[in-house]
Amino acid sequence: MCKYRCETRSNVLKILICGPEGSGKTTLAKPFAELLGGIYVNKDSYQNELRGYVDGIIAAGKIVVIDKRCNSNAAKEYLDPDYLVWMDTVKDNTEFQKPENFNYHVATWFQDTHAQLADVVKNYLERKKKALETTK
Repeated sequence: MCKYRCETRSNVLKILICGPEGSGKTTLAKPFAELLGGIYVNKDSYQNELRGYVDGIIAAGKIVVIDKRCNSNAAKEYLDPDYLVWMDTVKDNTEFQKPENFNYHVATWFQDTHAQLADVVKNYLERKKKALETTK
């Protein structure tokens, strides 16, 4: 059983982990999705229409973790994530456009980066839930 399944079951979230090739997106995204009890998606998961596939997972009430390069801000906007993680671990990379906005920045890789990020997202979800409760 995943560590955060009980706390996040009622929340849905579309998380995009983006960065250049070799930045550790897959290394982070797979165990991170497992920690959250979410669905891991990459370009090979559904090649025809990734956005529609991801939105279907969200509509089913699941957390989705997307592992995608997204070289431009337009590519990031297309997926319209609720939470964006920027993997900035590859230096001297000229082909990747730094995201205009991101929620979490990984500049240095640690063995427990996925667990650290899971705690951050858990807190984000709790704040989001409280904000929704105060508007009711």
